[in-house]
Amino acid sequence: MRGGFVGASLLALAMTACKTETEPGLEAGTEYYPVEVGTYRTYNVIDSTWNNNVIGVTRFQFRERVAESFTDAAGQLAYRVVRSKRNATTDAWQDDSVMLVNPSVQTVLLTRNNRRTVELVFPVQEGTSWNRDAYNTLDTVTFQNRSYKRAGQPFDITTSGKTLHYEQTVTTEDSGVNSYGQIIDDGIRQVAKYRQVYARDMGLVYRVRRRYQYCPASGNCSPNKAYIYLGRVRSETLVESGRL
Repeated sequence: MRGGFVGASLLALAMTACKTETEPGLEAGTEYYPVEVGTYRTYNVIDSTWNNNVIGVTRFQFRERVAESFTDAAGQLAYRVVRSKRNATTDAWQDDSVMLVNPSVQTVLLTRNNRRTVELVFPVQEGTSWNRDAYNTLDTVTFQNRSYKRAGQPFDITTSGKTLHYEQTVTTEDSGVNSYGQIIDDGIRQVAKYRQVYARDMGLVYRVRRRYQYCPASGNCSPNKAYIYLGRVRSETLVESGRL
């Protein structure tokens, strides 16, 4: 990480927050990412892949449970979150991976597969953008590749035939340019979308990642959105939460 530049970037965000909010808390938006030891969230996952316009669909569940809290090497509060997987509701959970969450009054940092990303910044404000990779090796110092949309708006999602309603949410969207400045969503030959929806006092309730490639990487091709050459869509929808 390029500490000086990253620190300055996040300090600027913090100064902006101080100008608009007198105290951290509900006004800042920290309630969009509640985290407490002993709690869990279960998500229905749909994984769809395309190869030469032939689709395959896999369904399973993820459970994320907050196993413990501790002080990390930097002296910051951290939570260890264990993700488990099962193919059917009658199957036993099998631990899949471990994530670390560092919440603060300025940001929520998430470390997964040895890569740390800035999930949220505070205060939550419509249109605010930031560098999600400010703390990992993909850091581009100034590139803003994640932003807030629909702050404070309701959100509905249907899963397993049931429609779920959340009255107050905020959505994060990633840009169509990756951390190296390469276009991965030109809207013609390829599409890349990553969206996460957080509900007040609930946390993450929906996540979807879409990648479509309508043409081979080389050669002549007339893109046709009715024909997906290669593609993958994974959606995760919250269906249960509570304490273990």
